[in-house]
Amino acid sequence: MSPANFSESEILGQLDDCALKFDFPMLDNGYVYPADVRLHAFADQTRWAIVIEHLGYHMRAGDHNGITNCVSYYGNCIYRNPGSALEDFLMVTANAPGNATFEAEAGWYLRAPKGQILVRDQLIDFDCTAEALAEIGIEMTDTQASGTELLRSLLPKYRELFFATEKELRRQIPKDLPCILTLNEWHHPDLAGDDLPSANETFQLIASVLRTGDASAYSPTSPPNTHWSNWPEGGTM
Repeated sequence: MSPANFSESEILGQLDDCALKFDFPMLDNGYVYPADVRLHAFADQTRWAIVIEHLGYHMRAGDHNGITNCVSYYGNCIYRNPGSALEDFLMVTANAPGNATFEAEAGWYLRAPKGQILVRDQLIDFDCTAEALAEIGIEMTDTQASGTELLRSLLPKYRELFFATEKELRRQIPKDLPCILTLNEWHHPDLAGDDLPSANETFQLIASVLRTGDASAYSPTSPPNTHWSNWPEGGTM
């Protein structure tokens, strides 16, 4: 792809504007326990888009409504204003037939530490006992497992089921726009610490990839920090 007719500063400027309006993924959002992320960069000579998926558990929503994938869109060709919108919150879990996953009163606690759950209509076993969680590096934060532990425990094996399908991903971008880069981890700016995307190596490199169409331009030196364990303040409000 020849160099595009949009600039890196244009891309980073939009991301900064959204971050300053609190409309850019904040991995230590006080209302959301972080679980996983994924990023997609799309571009041709005239159009660009960045789509960021942020999986987490919203304690205030509770029950299955708390298990969400917030899909945020940025670009010069998206079908709505940049950032996130309720229409692009994906919720793909449900109770197994005849078996409620969560307690009725405190809707974020599991009724039982072991059981089954539907994810995109696929019946999946889960084990959120303290022993099983410890084996995969998850420490219980309470005496009873919650939706946070449930989501995090399922991701090592069923990650793809929780992220957007190709059709879901392209709801707000042109179907013919090529995807030139997908990231499963990166160094994310600490927005609560007043970091902005334009000062972050990851997004500087992504802007270069979008402008040049050369995915090899993404060669970061900063270690990834998007694993949920790096954002302990997330969900604690």
